[in-house]
Amino acid sequence: MSGRRVLLVDWLGRGGIAHCSRAWVDSLRASGADVALATRDSRELAAEVSPAIAVRTGRAGAAVAHLELVARVARSIGRLAPELVVVQNFAVPDAERAVVRAAHRSGVPVVLVAHESEARRARAGGPRALANLLREVDVVVVHSDYVGGHVAALSGRTDVVRVPLPLAVGLLAGAGGASPLVPSGDGPLALHFGHLHREYKGTGVFAAVTATPLPPWRFAVVGRGASRAAAGSGAALVDRFVGGAELAATVAASQATVLPYSRASQSGAVVLAQALGSVVLASRVGGLAEQVSDRVSGFLLDPAAPVAAWRELLASIAAPAVREPIAAEARRRVHEDHEEFARYVASLVAGSS
Repeated sequence: MSGRRVLLVDWLGRGGIAHCSRAWVDSLRASGADVALATRDSRELAAEVSPAIAVRTGRAGAAVAHLELVARVARSIGRLAPELVVVQNFAVPDAERAVVRAAHRSGVPVVLVAHESEARRARAGGPRALANLLREVDVVVVHSDYVGGHVAALSGRTDVVRVPLPLAVGLLAGAGGASPLVPSGDGPLALHFGHLHREYKGTGVFAAVTATPLPPWRFAVVGRGASRAAAGSGAALVDRFVGGAELAATVAASQATVLPYSRASQSGAVVLAQALGSVVLASRVGGLAEQVSDRVSGFLLDPAAPVAAWRELLASIAAPAVREPIAAEARRRVHEDHEEFARYVASLVAGSS
């Protein structure tokens, strides 16, 4: 129904999940919902969407801040009186069940959007804790069949809903508001970006790919941890946290995005690159094969592929005439996927899902 009150909870407020949360907020509001946000203070999402509940990480650390956010959300459900609670992912599932119980005491259904197939943090409580949370919520939504299969097997649920990963609407809105971080030059640019201190991003592979020149390509590595992770590369390095507008402008200025991940549930980096016309070259891991149709909307390589295979693939798409049809098809698909996502969110607001 129009004006349905929704409380959206994003535990971390940064990174790919936060970009997805922003798309949820925008689509909920476009469907007539009155949305309140709960998240961590002084992070990307809180800067874009003024939160109704926000907790700052203090001297006691991130774990204490997370538990405080859980407690504040649970206590605030009665005051905010939402008609639906949407929780983005999980960090400490046993603790987060307090929010589900508080919502249910008020007769409010809970939608859990599972972005990962397992709780990876040391304090998460293991598979049993996550299974309990998954069973207790009213609806489980995933953005890839890869995650859906894992959470269904873990929880025993047969009603997991798969909805495409949405566009990073906040990043795309800022694409024209900053200059690219990599100077323009002769030849196409192949970009590797993200939080590069995380080993699964495959930055070492990209460094090896770029260790020797591959004309006409230019290379760049952008994101926190770039210098250490890409040691030995021949790429331009931007080693710092990169704001949304800067990132979008930099991706838009590239012709290829190279993501040699060793694991992935799904990737917001893929969606961003596809939306901005940068052809994706990615490992065939996790949910990435659902986002990239090999040689149709991007390119996939085996995660164990040698460096030479990545270089050969880049060489084969150096010509604009090869890249442009791939980029156009990828852009068409991610916009179509976003429309499907928005229709599902509208059905939640209408109470028909």
